[in-house]
Amino acid sequence: MTKIKNTAKSQKKKNDTLLLDTLAQLSTKSIQPNKNKGLPKQKLTQETLQKRAKSKAFTFSYLFDLIDLKSDLTKSYWQTYYCSTSILQEGKTLTSKYCNQRWCLTCNRIRTAKIINGYKSEIESFKNPQFVTLTIPNVKGCALKNTIQDMNKTISKINNNLKRRHKAKIRALRKYECTYNKQRNDYHPHFHLIIDGREEAKLLVKSWLKHYKCADVKGQDISAADNGTMVELCKYFTKIISKDNDYNPKALDTMFRAAKGKRTFQPIGIKKDVSEDIEEIEKQEANFLQDDIEIYSWEKNSYDWVSASGVLLSEYEPTKKELEFIKGEYKLKEQNGKRY
Repeated sequence: MTKIKNTAKSQKKKNDTLLLDTLAQLSTKSIQPNKNKGLPKQKLTQETLQKRAKSKAFTFSYLFDLIDLKSDLTKSYWQTYYCSTSILQEGKTLTSKYCNQRWCLTCNRIRTAKIINGYKSEIESFKNPQFVTLTIPNVKGCALKNTIQDMNKTISKINNNLKRRHKAKIRALRKYECTYNKQRNDYHPHFHLIIDGREEAKLLVKSWLKHYKCADVKGQDISAADNGTMVELCKYFTKIISKDNDYNPKALDTMFRAAKGKRTFQPIGIKKDVSEDIEEIEKQEANFLQDDIEIYSWEKNSYDWVSASGVLLSEYEPTKKELEFIKGEYKLKEQNGKRY
């Protein structure tokens, strides 16, 4: 394992100390019931740990912008700061604590793998899988929460109606997403679904447009699903950075607050129901490590977890492009006359 110099800090904050104390006691505490149904326990490879370090570094690039907003989610944003901040090694077993928040890229990596594994067999059983997009006109931030609630109720009513009137058996996995339009300063909540059957997809879109009469027909879409559709569906429900490099912490906070407590994924006519939550405390065996007892703490400037003696746990080395993101170079673009 790689060792670096002068990474161990001589003095830790009170919260950091408490976290380390908690971690040191994890092996004697009972682990919470497994919420990771659908995610097989696998050996933790060094590559996976490096990807986890990358997501941790990426999250840190924007997390303090969210914290500085002093929103209703400030306490939850701070939970993400401490997410997997310390890792306890006992033998080859690594134990860490996770925040389970949707803006945390570290937790989202685990959540994505869990959703894919949990629903994969059901989706693969579809005879004619179709990828459907359902949209409505953009809304202002103050209306986003109620709009999401209305969309959820609507899709449920449509499903019940299709069963009752058309004898249609809808089998689908539904995903909520939202994007922000900087020019108009409004939000675009929408659904993506993988649904079994072209006719069922058409009925769903027709019913959606009947309910949302102001929705644009061109905004709805039906296309044949392929092998990459499941992965595409399971991506994070909102993009931290939009495709044209827009970055707006206030808009992100609005989307996160509106979606708080609501399910991002919803199975329709699928028996397998996978919780979006991940385990607060997770243990994984890492066979690439030598047996040891050690505590590794996240060092922001090293992009890795580091022991008191300066040993790097994952040995993650960012590429030039990744380093640009980690250092927040995407924030240099003007946003509403300000720089974030």
